[in-house]
Amino acid sequence: MKLLFLDLDGTLLNDKKEINKADMDAIDEMISKGHKVIINTGRPLYSALLLSEKFGFLREGFYISSFNGGLIVDPVTKKRLKYDTVPDEIVRHMFDEAYKLGLHAHTYNDEYVVSERDTKELEFYTKRISMPPFVVSDFRDALSEGAPKIIIVSLDGKERLIEYREKLRDYENEHNLYSTFSDSRLLEYANPLANKGEAVRFLCRYLGVDISDSIAAGDEENDMPMIEAAGIGVCMKNGQDTLKSVADYVTERTNNECGIKEIIEKFILNSLCQHI
Repeated sequence: MKLLFLDLDGTLLNDKKEINKADMDAIDEMISKGHKVIINTGRPLYSALLLSEKFGFLREGFYISSFNGGLIVDPVTKKRLKYDTVPDEIVRHMFDEAYKLGLHAHTYNDEYVVSERDTKELEFYTKRISMPPFVVSDFRDALSEGAPKIIIVSLDGKERLIEYREKLRDYENEHNLYSTFSDSRLLEYANPLANKGEAVRFLCRYLGVDISDSIAAGDEENDMPMIEAAGIGVCMKNGQDTLKSVADYVTERTNNECGIKEIIEKFILNSLCQHI
């Protein structure tokens, strides 16, 4: 049995936020042969489950890893297999430091994007992931189990997020946080066990699969831990150059050109790739 870990945006999803039919057919074929697919996304569980329902992933053969591996569930039983959070006091500090630089910050509970301020960044983000906002005076009033991750948002360029990241570098290291860009507008902070590489290692152990039998595919910086952890790390043709530099393989086709079918045929079904 092989495990295929797939990022969503820019990888499994094309630029229209759909899945190419040939990619879906290849996924169905590999599952019919006893392999498994893990949706390994930075999206919150709420958003990941919405997409999984839309595309028919809530069935045997799939697992859902959300929040960059911070929360992993079995989509059939809805059982939480792994959940790693950030303590409230750290979230408080990260929010306050973001406000000092005029940046938006939010976190999540099971149903909402939780923010202390109603901003254009919050509107942008909630529309992007189809998850409703919940604005409260203190984020702790909306959480019961700690924060799955913290998002700092800038719609004015990555430079402001880089400035924030550098300012908080010592604090990040002191409190053993994991930070990554999920795109140029979104800087994420999480528990160090909440990264896509940890999701690969955890599910390989949980399912009794040697890590050499895992394949991971992505396109952005937050995919790097799983690209490095998996037996075979694949970067999409449309991916970041930094990711291509550490990948074992770069696809010949993009997320719009059935790159997932290429990966499945080459590394799982072991048949020759056919151009579509």
